[in-house]
Amino acid sequence: MSTGASMSTSGIAGDAAADTATDLAMAKPGQPPATVAAPLSHRDSVLGFDCEGDALVALLSEPAAAAGDEATAETGVLLIVGGPQYRVGAHRQFTLLARALAASGTPCLRLDYRGMGDAEGAMRDFADVDADIGAAIDAWQGARPRLRRVVIWGLCDAASAALLYAHRRRDPRVAGLCLANPWVRTETSLARAQVKHYYLDRLRQPAFWRKLLSGRVGLSAVRELLGKLALARAPAAASGATGDGAARGARDTRHYTEQMADGLRGFAGPVLLILSGDDVVAQEFLDRCRDGGPAWQALLSRPGLRRADLAEADHTFSTAAWRARVERLTADFVRDALPA
Repeated sequence: MSTGASMSTSGIAGDAAADTATDLAMAKPGQPPATVAAPLSHRDSVLGFDCEGDALVALLSEPAAAAGDEATAETGVLLIVGGPQYRVGAHRQFTLLARALAASGTPCLRLDYRGMGDAEGAMRDFADVDADIGAAIDAWQGARPRLRRVVIWGLCDAASAALLYAHRRRDPRVAGLCLANPWVRTETSLARAQVKHYYLDRLRQPAFWRKLLSGRVGLSAVRELLGKLALARAPAAASGATGDGAARGARDTRHYTEQMADGLRGFAGPVLLILSGDDVVAQEFLDRCRDGGPAWQALLSRPGLRRADLAEADHTFSTAAWRARVERLTADFVRDALPA
């Protein structure tokens, strides 16, 4: 894909009318979004921009009533995605969330990182997308000059990326964070979560012991359990460097979870934390907040943090009811915590 040329349609079909090949071909770095047809509650636009020499693509959903830049809201939600996936999300959750926010009066921009979807460049992981996030905010403000504040919304390792961006960039334009099931995965954290929330529950079930004594539980399953127990007792991931690595102007080489903790602790704005009850990733995050050492202590009680637990929800909020709850939580958070 090259700037100004026809872009790949591999990720376009699932993003409805806003993502046609013609619209994407019109999206050039430095140009305003090209508005396309959309339902009356919102309007979708394609925004193309540059990030360190690579062309990126984002979709901007705005309230349908907005008429020109003078009617654009001063606060918007930048929806960043976990990988590997692109801006539509599993079961179109990001498309639907962005349009729900727009219908409620809050514009929402969702982008493809370099190497994903319709973006140019080499693929990268969540710990290396600071430049992509910053470029998206720059482009959004260039297209909508009245935009002053941005709330970053991320699920899974996109929530981790949001905290890493907050820690490393200290971008004053970022006024709030919405973090859904943040990713803090290590081999040890996964083993601990599985032992605590799965294996121990099985050990309490009489049916498990009947199967074990009757030979219906194989030796491989027993060995797996013993291996998980041993791994769960291992020390948590240690720092890659001392705190001096986080000094201003120096590259922070500590473990990414410690940088996340600093991002959450040092962020001055309000935070919405959404956690699914039926999700090992959310359980790992809660375990890290409780057992992760000094860096994580008291973070769940930090001022300005609003927590919402969806007891039955899975990792991606895959039902209409769970999705609607996330949409309401996000819209209410933006309205209440960051009034216009």
